[in-house]
Amino acid sequence: MNGGGPGTGGEPSPRPDESTVVEAQALLPMIWADPRHMPEQLAFFAVRRFGPRAAGYVSRRRQRDPLAGEDALRRDVIVHGTRLTMADGAVLGGPFVVLMPVSFVAALLSQAQMVLELAVLAGHDPCDERRVADLLVLQDVYPSAEEAMEALRAVERHPQGGRGRVPRRTRWSLIVRMAELLGIVGKMEKSDWVRQVISTAPIVALFLVGMVLPLIWVPALAVLYRKNTLRLGAKAVGYYTPGADARPGGARRRRLHVPRTAGLVALLRVVALAVVPFGAAAAVAAADVRLAGGFWGTAGLVLVAVSLLAAGVWFARRRSRGR
Repeated sequence: MNGGGPGTGGEPSPRPDESTVVEAQALLPMIWADPRHMPEQLAFFAVRRFGPRAAGYVSRRRQRDPLAGEDALRRDVIVHGTRLTMADGAVLGGPFVVLMPVSFVAALLSQAQMVLELAVLAGHDPCDERRVADLLVLQDVYPSAEEAMEALRAVERHPQGGRGRVPRRTRWSLIVRMAELLGIVGKMEKSDWVRQVISTAPIVALFLVGMVLPLIWVPALAVLYRKNTLRLGAKAVGYYTPGADARPGGARRRRLHVPRTAGLVALLRVVALAVVPFGAAAAVAAADVRLAGGFWGTAGLVLVAVSLLAAGVWFARRRSRGR
């Protein structure tokens, strides 16, 4: 599976500082135009846009530390990929949770970049179209690279349009499929509707809670992304480098303290963001303030208002930092 084959070409590579959120917004119209091949379109796009970026990151990492061993480089790639997925994939919350597809696609693209970087370390060309097949295999879309390559023959490379044309039910099924690729929900069989309902229940619950307590959506996704990105990184190491230690840190796994710390901080933030709005509502109610509908109406109004205000401030800060 070494590089050297035809690339996916057709689009310029992004500047190194372009966010995966921006790239996700560019990809979504292609997914809406070809919803049946959502995983394939995402993998094509990732190789076109992030293949050069992956090669550049690995090259810069090797220049910074020429004596670093392959295990250390793989560990750094997985740590870097986990950070990116947690940061870029959990950028939306509260009333902005309606933009869930952007969040999920950004996370998937960050994970894809990590896989491409691991491919570079294994001596593969990250821009080769065979990396598209690799991504699909690692995401469990196809059982083998050969089957993936065969299926890709029938997929359009650059579908146009699609914005606003996809029925709501189809869009929801796409969101669930994205969550499945990310490991947020379990893999589902179309014929097993009971398992479908059970598997989609967590994402529905998170969506509903996030509408009332906005910022819970962000740290909750960060915790899930950390766990599943580390798992994907280990799987990619085993795929590209058979015989290598598939754990992100090998014998020094404890050095993955940054994502672990970030996950702990995210978990604590979930608790804090749940307590603060309820605390504000309780304080107003205890002060015997009556704004609407008596005790419960006032408490509910303050709860939602404080949550939405916090989400708005956080969202504005993220946008400002992005610019």
